[in-house]
Amino acid sequence: MNKNPATADQLLELAALQIKRLKDVANQEKVKDAIQRNEHPFWAKFDEAVETLKTRVETTVKSVVQLLKTITVGAVNAKTTADCFTDRGRYYHRDGDLDKFLPKVQREQPESNFTPCRLTEAATFKQMAENALGVSGDIKTLSKLLKGRGHTTTLPAIEALIERQENGEDIGLLTNGWANFFFVDNEDGESVSVVSVRRSDRRWDVRQYSFGRACGWAAVSRFFFRNFSGN
Repeated sequence: MNKNPATADQLLELAALQIKRLKDVANQEKVKDAIQRNEHPFWAKFDEAVETLKTRVETTVKSVVQLLKTITVGAVNAKTTADCFTDRGRYYHRDGDLDKFLPKVQREQPESNFTPCRLTEAATFKQMAENALGVSGDIKTLSKLLKGRGHTTTLPAIEALIERQENGEDIGLLTNGWANFFFVDNEDGESVSVVSVRRSDRRWDVRQYSFGRACGWAAVSRFFFRNFSGN
């Protein structure tokens, strides 16, 4: 047994190197035989290396949002997208891309819980999604998971939340000019968009953004996750 076992970092690097070497057919049997021996340094602190890696992943995924509260929204009826956010007394800007990328008709949505989360540091939409899901991945994979776990919502549900905030109930929506974000389904049935609502003076600005947008959003922004209780 090696008297000076490798550190967790060195073991992680060693594992990556061994995996890479296994791709070389000529070395496969040699590498497999070597790593399978109990005295191989890879096993000296294997469990510690795994725990180190898990801790790093969890820290990365969970560090950008702080859960504030849980809000229940009753069942919401279907509604044509073109009819959402059209009250000029309440909304001073409605992004035309809502009609371009989202379904023509917003689906019915059963009673749901929403969790407003405060960003603890600047973050992209992708990082926000990874926080809710507890995993990392590409945009396509994250979109599928967001939809599958019921984290996307509809425009009428967002309207209902704004209505309650305007009626004096503090549901967590920022009303000081900073953004509130929601994941919504796209027309293609597979991808998702992000809808931003922010109030300036007494009226709201509503915009659609691509989920893959690389821009980092300020830590004062909030994200509303549907059916999310934390990781």
